[in-house]
Amino acid sequence: MALTATGIGSGLDINTIVGVLVDAEKLPKEALFDKTEETIESKVSGIGTLKSKLATFQDALEKLTDPDSLNIRNVSTGDSIYFGATADKTAQTGNYQIQVEQLASSHKIAGTNVADATSAVGQGSLDLSVNGEAFSVDIEATDSLKDIADKINSADDNSGVTATIITSDAGSRLVFSSDETGTDNEVSVVANDTAGSGLNDMFGSGNLTTLSDAKNSIVYIDGQKVTSQSNEVKDAIVGVTLSLTEADMSKTSTLKIEQDDESVKDNIQGFVDAYNSLVDSISSLSKYDVENEEAAALQGDSMIRSIESQMRSVISTRVDVDGSSSALYDIGIETDRYGKLSIDSTKLDKVISEDMNLVEGLFASPDTGIANRLDTLVESYVESGGIIDGRNTSLTKEQSRLDDQRESFSLKMEMLEARLFKQFNAMDLVVAQMNQQSSGLVERLNSLPGVVPQS
Repeated sequence: MALTATGIGSGLDINTIVGVLVDAEKLPKEALFDKTEETIESKVSGIGTLKSKLATFQDALEKLTDPDSLNIRNVSTGDSIYFGATADKTAQTGNYQIQVEQLASSHKIAGTNVADATSAVGQGSLDLSVNGEAFSVDIEATDSLKDIADKINSADDNSGVTATIITSDAGSRLVFSSDETGTDNEVSVVANDTAGSGLNDMFGSGNLTTLSDAKNSIVYIDGQKVTSQSNEVKDAIVGVTLSLTEADMSKTSTLKIEQDDESVKDNIQGFVDAYNSLVDSISSLSKYDVENEEAAALQGDSMIRSIESQMRSVISTRVDVDGSSSALYDIGIETDRYGKLSIDSTKLDKVISEDMNLVEGLFASPDTGIANRLDTLVESYVESGGIIDGRNTSLTKEQSRLDDQRESFSLKMEMLEARLFKQFNAMDLVVAQMNQQSSGLVERLNSLPGVVPQS
């Protein structure tokens, strides 16, 4: 403001007059700016809510896009300490009697004991092999047991041997252990001296001691013998993996496998609940309140109309399952007139118990399964650089333009205010001069002879 005390000449309250004139032009425009900014912020908030709901829905979809989540098996081993078990969807329900006769073990052999583990052993090489795969390490004349162990363990072509130094009352010796269990994985060591006989004296065939024999695991399933190279026995029962932990042929444990219908139902119910929650959120974000004449944040937004339409299209689609056209209705999931889903529990229970292939195919078929198609649809919106990110970028640019408009308008109002003050102050100066001239004229007239001054 150019002047802080104005209107002295005219007696007018120029500050108030200018303030009123500036506000008359400024306030409506600022109200429009505020309204536009409120709309942008409301849309950003609404899109954030939508993205969160879509992400929650996608979490529920993940349990239906994986066929293993739709064909779950419960596995029970009672209180057995002899084995654990897991089962995939191919495992058939049933009970199995399990006896563990022997655990698999790794082959371990050791060289002779020496009094000083830091002493040099000899010069030459050691040829080692496991399960037909061989490798060799060169031994220098100055190498100790530790040096030899380090060379073996760090060899790029090591085929599965770990070298360890064990020090006992008898002295220190190098132990060669197979990394894998089973009779196929026996360790072989051949010593080759290029000077003296130090390597053969320690690792020659007559100087190696077996510490642990290579053994296969042996388990009986319903009286039938099964041998494995490891303590993990796969597919002796189709779809089942046994993890053997203890051996005692006199003890029999029961393995029980059942289809986990409740978990499948829970996953489907989670999908329905998340879908309905998303539908409610979309409705809330896009509705128009007639009574209060108020539009929601995304009312009339093309993006939210599009995702609602696309979701309903996928939900109502039919999927080819084993040559038959199937829909959600066929497993007991229905859609009401508001687009929300409900479950006919009796119908769903029957399908789960009798035809899990239908449930799996309907939801999890690659590309065509309803859960997979919905997941692809949702991902296109929530992924980095996706549709929602694009909309947020657009709103950010809109906010930036609004900020620029505010700044430009504020400068315009400052210039208007300055111009009005200049004009009114000029007027005030003219009025002051005219008043001064008028006062001087009156004084001169009053001073003329014969003129009676007016009081």
